[in-house]
Amino acid sequence: MLKKWMKNMNSSYLIVEDAKAATLQDGGRFGYEKFGITINGATDMYAYMISNKILNNFPSTPSIEIMFFDFSIKSEVDIPFCVTGPPAEVLIDNNPVNQWEAHILPGGSTLSVKNIKKGLKTYLSFHGGIESPKVLGSVALDSVAGFGEKLRNGQKIKIETDTKFIRKNDFQFKNFEIPTYGSPWDIRVTNGPDTPQFQEELKNFLGSEYKISPQSNQVGIRLDGPSVAKSNFKEVLSRGVAIGAVQVVPSGQPIILHRGRTLTAGYPVIGTIVSSDLGLIGQARPGDEVRFSYITIKEAEELYKKRFNKLY
Repeated sequence: MLKKWMKNMNSSYLIVEDAKAATLQDGGRFGYEKFGITINGATDMYAYMISNKILNNFPSTPSIEIMFFDFSIKSEVDIPFCVTGPPAEVLIDNNPVNQWEAHILPGGSTLSVKNIKKGLKTYLSFHGGIESPKVLGSVALDSVAGFGEKLRNGQKIKIETDTKFIRKNDFQFKNFEIPTYGSPWDIRVTNGPDTPQFQEELKNFLGSEYKISPQSNQVGIRLDGPSVAKSNFKEVLSRGVAIGAVQVVPSGQPIILHRGRTLTAGYPVIGTIVSSDLGLIGQARPGDEVRFSYITIKEAEELYKKRFNKLY
C-alpha cells in the first residue's frame, strides 16, 4: 500500500498560520561528528518516530516539532496527520481529535495544537512527509552551526500526497506504549565512563531530587539540587562524550548532554541516561522535578529493543 501511495503522489502545500516556536525536525544529522557537527534532530525521538510509523512514513521523515506555544496550519488538500508527545488540545476547525492516532485534515481546514501540558514539545507528522531543503542530509535544526529553520507565519510547506488513496482505516499501527509525561519525571541511568570513581557520589545522585534549570536547552539540561561531588574533584582529559552523558561540572552540579551536545568535554561522567528515557528528560520543563534510578547496561539494551525495534 505504501509503494502504491508513493507512486501516485502529487505536490500540494501546507500554509503555516501561527508558528511561534515550531521547527522542522527529523532523525538527525549522522556521519559528520568527526567534523564537529553534532546529530541534533527531534528531542523526543520516540514520539517523533511513532507519529511517522502511524502514518506509514519512513522513520526519518521530517515532522514539525511544536515547542510549548500554540501552533496552527492549514492544508490545501485532504491529508492524513498525527500528533504525538505530551497531552495537548488538537483541533480541526475547533473540533477536538485524539493524539497518537491518524486523522484526516480536510483541504481548506485549519489544524491547531494548543495548551501543551506536562511537557515541552509535540510532534506533528503528515502522511507522505514534508519537503524541505536538507543540509548534510538532514533538515534538523542546529542552532550552533546555523543549520535548519524555524517555521514562519505565512510560510508554505510542500507535501507529497494523493487523495485517491486516503482512508483513515489504512493507518492501523496501534501496538505501542504511550509514555507517561509530567513532573516528577522518573528517569533511568546506567553506567558512564567514570561511574567506578563515583560510587558514593552515585548513591547521593540517585537518592536526591533535582529541578530542571531555566538555563537548559537541547545542548545540555542543567539540574538544580544537591551537589553530586565536592568541588575539588579532578577533571579529565577532553574526550568524546555520548548523548545522555551526565557530566559533573566543578560546582558539583550535574548536566545532562542531549542531542545538540558538544562532541568533547573534560568533565567526568557519573552516568548515562538510557536511550529510552532521553526523550522524556528532553520534555521536562524548567522547574520540573526529576528523580533518577539505576539500571544495568544489559537492562537498558533490552528496554531499548522493546520500545524501538518495532519502529524500524
